[in-house]
Amino acid sequence: MTDIYTKLHGTTADSFKIGLKNQRVTLSGTTTNAASTELLDRDGLKYTVGSTVFFTAYVIGKGSNTAAYEIKGCYLQGTTTVTGYVTNTYVDTNNFTEPTITFNSSGEMTLTCTGTATDTINWTAVIDVVSI
Repeated sequence: MTDIYTKLHGTTADSFKIGLKNQRVTLSGTTTNAASTELLDRDGLKYTVGSTVFFTAYVIGKGSNTAAYEIKGCYLQGTTTVTGYVTNTYVDTNNFTEPTITFNSSGEMTLTCTGTATDTINWTAVIDVVSI
């Protein structure tokens, strides 16, 4: 008889064959005026050059002005480009520059946010990641 866990998740051997990993990462940072910042990674998120990564980022900036974004894309193994990159803007009270997500040649992810003139913006992002 097959138990519920095996029906939902497959066998342990199946999980290792698939090689999928998923995680949720929380990032935060602050911008002053129209400066840019790379959000600080509290969870040690680093990908090797050998990973293919699909991500969805939820980014919120709040000061006197507010912005909220959803960003989706895929980093392909062995490249420094992100494909299928889509940004949806849900709130933008002061013509913010949309945040960007990039990967360097070592596969490290960077989320860059830009503030607005005469405002200090606190940024928070949650990124859902699936990699293989």
